[in-house]
Amino acid sequence: MRGWALALLLLFPFISGVAIAHEPDTFTVIVRDDSHTPTEVSLVINDTVQYYNVDNRENITHEIGLDLNGDGDFDDTDEFSSGILNSECDWNNDSDCRVAWIFVINDTALVGNYILSDIHSDGTEVEVRLNIALDDHSVSAPTIGECFGDCDDEEPEIEMKRSSQSNLQKGLMLAGLMMFGGASVLLVATLMQRA
Repeated sequence: MRGWALALLLLFPFISGVAIAHEPDTFTVIVRDDSHTPTEVSLVINDTVQYYNVDNRENITHEIGLDLNGDGDFDDTDEFSSGILNSECDWNNDSDCRVAWIFVINDTALVGNYILSDIHSDGTEVEVRLNIALDDHSVSAPTIGECFGDCDDEEPEIEMKRSSQSNLQKGLMLAGLMMFGGASVLLVATLMQRA
């Protein structure tokens, strides 16, 4: 039984499919008194952007969000915001105080390019750009012979040599290699049982 388990473990990489996935990333934007670093963030669904307030001017807070109708608040349909961001917090006395907004992009309805507003408590406003795209892996690799990467330089065509073996000969060689591999796995399994 252990021999079959070992054989399956050795064959699994060959029979399993290959998948490409996007690992979620977290981007941090530093919120300053008159700018943000970086000023524009591009990410895909399942990424996270964190806006972290380091503006330590006295009594100045920030609120970052999408104000679709320009009314100066973020309370209308399809609008969102960070809430009030302070430069520092006394969490012992104010548990609702925040210095950062962690915005997890996990809804495909958010796909698009946005100009967010950072409205300061003194009335000034700074634009913040946020670009959200789908996590699309539909682009496949080029086929054999197509250009990949920098295609400006024409490379000389290399003459391909063809095998003189027939398809039957190639099939028999492949079958022989598979039998050799199977025999090797059984030999290792037998040796492991005796040990």
